[in-house]
Amino acid sequence: MGGSIWIILIAVIGAVVLMRLSSRIFSGTGGAGAGINEIDATEAARMISEQNAIVVDVRTETEYAAGRIPDSLHVSLRQLPDRIDRLERYKDRPIVVNCRTGRRSASACAYLAQNGFEEVYNLKGGIRAWAHAKQSIVN
Repeated sequence: MGGSIWIILIAVIGAVVLMRLSSRIFSGTGGAGAGINEIDATEAARMISEQNAIVVDVRTETEYAAGRIPDSLHVSLRQLPDRIDRLERYKDRPIVVNCRTGRRSASACAYLAQNGFEEVYNLKGGIRAWAHAKQSIVN
């Protein structure tokens, strides 16, 4: 019985830590409709080829390894606050952010915008929409 209490206590502490991290990342985003620039897969592909846009994939490592947009940078949403400096050199270029369905990437777009990135676009529908539009995916 004593071991069960410790497991519950550790789980509660873990949940509190995750909630605090989430509030740090998601504060003020309000979802995809809150001033987030959304583009479809066709427009994203055009921006990548014509405007040298950078693609940032905010999915988990497992999701990223299963298939990704060619030449995309992987920075999971959870790691974004600690690895935003990796993206600083791209502030002068359009950034297309993707996840699986567009929800996490919308949060990432808001976070990037709050940190001075001006030309940030959420891939509406995420990698699913990209694949549905028959755009290239690599493993």
